[in-house]
Amino acid sequence: MDQSRSQVPIAGTRPSRARALAVIHNEYGMITLDFIFAFTVAISVMMVLFAVTVTFAMVEVAQYVTYTTSRAYAGAHDTPGMQADLGNARYKEVMALSAIKTFLTGDWVAVGKPTLQDFSDEYPETEATNHVFVGAQITFNAHLLHLNVPFFGQTATDSGVGQATLNSYLMREVSTQECRENFTKKRFENLKQIGPYSAAPAAEEALITDNGC
Repeated sequence: MDQSRSQVPIAGTRPSRARALAVIHNEYGMITLDFIFAFTVAISVMMVLFAVTVTFAMVEVAQYVTYTTSRAYAGAHDTPGMQADLGNARYKEVMALSAIKTFLTGDWVAVGKPTLQDFSDEYPETEATNHVFVGAQITFNAHLLHLNVPFFGQTATDSGVGQATLNSYLMREVSTQECRENFTKKRFENLKQIGPYSAAPAAEEALITDNGC
């Protein structure tokens, strides 16, 4: 009597085991995990592509700013300093435009102030004498390329990534001051040394600059 009673299974043992096995073999949640992983990777790749695309677009805009600054600097004026003032004034005028100011002075992309001068010293290996590197240089810094992408980490660990120098060399017209000192004055001194001018009595001298230099 006692032996037969001990062999009777406890009620609810088999159904509980069946439910446990059913939970183990349940794969309904796997598609959710796959979707979350794929969605995160897709968003990360889109972030990187967006950052690169916007950076390329802003480089073109900043290059235009460099070009128009150099173009204003190339125009003739009384002195080289006034020519530089024209270039800086043009830079401020363009950067004040709402569209350009929004993209080039924010947290994503930033450009520096222009440097207007002769940059021939930066190209010492150039042997051709007709290569003149006079114009504008503007620094460009794309902060947008420094991202923290999920599953990938930092896109750039070097602080120099995204930094560049934009150049526009359009030469510069000779100023009135340079024309008088380097051409008209020297020509006048040479004329006094030849022909009847050398025997002429000393008189008050006055430099007269024509339309050419």
